[in-house]
Amino acid sequence: MEGVKIIAGELKGRVIPFSNRKFGNADITTQKIKGALFSMAGEWLNARGFLDLYAGSGQVGIEALSRGADPTIINEPDMQRFRFIQSWLEGISLSRQPILLNLDDKRALEFARRRKITVSIIFLDPPYRREDNLSWRFGEIMGAIADSGILEEDGSVIIQHYHGNILDEEYGHYRLKRTRKFGKTSLSVYG
Repeated sequence: MEGVKIIAGELKGRVIPFSNRKFGNADITTQKIKGALFSMAGEWLNARGFLDLYAGSGQVGIEALSRGADPTIINEPDMQRFRFIQSWLEGISLSRQPILLNLDDKRALEFARRRKITVSIIFLDPPYRREDNLSWRFGEIMGAIADSGILEEDGSVIIQHYHGNILDEEYGHYRLKRTRKFGKTSLSVYG
């Protein structure tokens, strides 16, 4: 069966039957990288907010929800992928519901700001090209995160990116804390 497995928490062992081929060959965060991401997030995630701004299959946001993140915001701009996540979540029993959005990144941040929602972790895994020295629009989105005020003072932005993409040491007042490389993918933490 094709899909991704929830690693820990309330939904541990559940499989999200997401198919790359069916959804425009969206990249799926590997189990190894997802495990590393939550290791980096630490145990303190429990009962603190989590935003997955570009959810894809929804697995990272659902993993955060399973591990006790509250609130959990799962945003997927693509309508077909959004409907897949929505349908999967409707088919399971949860102790608390995530906030599920189908908005572009800036509108999702504005949604949270208007509702005075704050989060401890914002996870960014936008569609990116695997080219050395290519920088995505991280400065623009990090500025929008700062402007929204939804990231708690001690919170972190974790960016998943191609290891050869260039990321700045600073984006506004967010500074690079560390980067971990996993093959051709890296996780960079800003705070």
